[in-house]
Amino acid sequence: MPQILFNDALKHAIEQVCTHIKLLPGQPVIVRDLRGRICIALDASEEDESLRQSLSPLAESLSLALGAFACPKKHLFMFQEDLPDPDFFFQSNELIPVRKIEGKTIYLLERQVTGQDWMLPLLEQDTSFTDRPPRFTFFGLKGGVGRSTALAVWAWHLARKKYKVLVVDLDLESPGVSSMLLPHDRLPRFGVVDWFVESAVNQGTYLLPQMVASSTLPGTNEGWIGVVSAHGSGETDYLAKLSRCYQSQSSDSGVIPWAERLALMLTSLEQQERPDVVLLDSRAGLHDISAVTITRLDATAFLFAINTPQTWMGYRHLFEHWKRHPQLSKFRDRLQLVAGMIPDLEADLYLNELRDDFFNLFSTTLYEKSSNESDPGYNFDFNDDAAPHTPWNIRWQISLQGFDPVNKPTRVAQSILDAAFSEFFERTESLLPPRPSRS
Repeated sequence: MPQILFNDALKHAIEQVCTHIKLLPGQPVIVRDLRGRICIALDASEEDESLRQSLSPLAESLSLALGAFACPKKHLFMFQEDLPDPDFFFQSNELIPVRKIEGKTIYLLERQVTGQDWMLPLLEQDTSFTDRPPRFTFFGLKGGVGRSTALAVWAWHLARKKYKVLVVDLDLESPGVSSMLLPHDRLPRFGVVDWFVESAVNQGTYLLPQMVASSTLPGTNEGWIGVVSAHGSGETDYLAKLSRCYQSQSSDSGVIPWAERLALMLTSLEQQERPDVVLLDSRAGLHDISAVTITRLDATAFLFAINTPQTWMGYRHLFEHWKRHPQLSKFRDRLQLVAGMIPDLEADLYLNELRDDFFNLFSTTLYEKSSNESDPGYNFDFNDDAAPHTPWNIRWQISLQGFDPVNKPTRVAQSILDAAFSEFFERTESLLPPRPSRS
């Protein structure tokens, strides 16, 4: 018998549950543990002897079909009595529907160390905060794609147009955007890592007034750029704090997941500073920070890309994962590709190849297929300039290398910035609130 590998085990489990669906009470939940082993949670009592006997054939076939990824036979089925919190297993917002058959839905519940947030729903917003500003996430699979530079340039551009812009550096493992907007001696006293460490012992509120520093970039007198850096001034123990950043927090009302803690920090800063726009510099790669900032914070996500095989492989992994997201429709129209470093040489050919590859990616993953011409669903024509697969262009120029507006504000002329970012500026206009009328 061939070995069953991780890639095939879940598919086999779904097939087996579908085959025996009439035997299973309620909505069965396939549970995959930290090692990838699979069992089935049933909303029924283990005292139902007839049910237990009827499950014997399925237990046998599951064990064979899953190989090393099957839980031991005596634990292949979990009943209500086996579960520490049955409501969590059968009503959790972490349940992922994987198949509908004969009026029942088969769910998947992943137990993971990291990466859980890629499949979780949008976080609930504080309804008492009615003037929450729009949020924009800048994300790239890898560094060196122009993501942080684009964020800094756009923040500067918006401040020149009288907007109040709050920039939050969430690239905690490799902070950078703060240094483009603040001199080192102007960093705020506390940073993001400080808030996570202190809020874990209920001292986060104390830090908030000392977490934002105003940028000193020229030309922003009518507007404002407030910077929340990854770390504060005079930091001497960053790694010790960073290692404690991503924990959930216990409270009297229960456990507060890390994503909810991040949302609380952002909302608190927004209420305190009252910005017009919030820009989030996300960590590169498929990390939990990226998952939250792209899919769970009700933000428009700019996905930066360059035309390399690594780009396609990484985004395909992500988009294939999203195909089974239970709330895909709530964030997919907030995704926008950005070509962050378009070369001067054969730029049109480069863009055409980029657009073609991304159209193929969207068409096989996030776009819907429909035979109804009057209602094509979520789908776009290849030539649709407003489609998310059509990259927004940033015309990279060599003079932008080492962009340092804080220490060398005149090194890159405004005309060069306008030439490089004009299309991006124009495209983003429709996403912004009305231009402030500050004097």
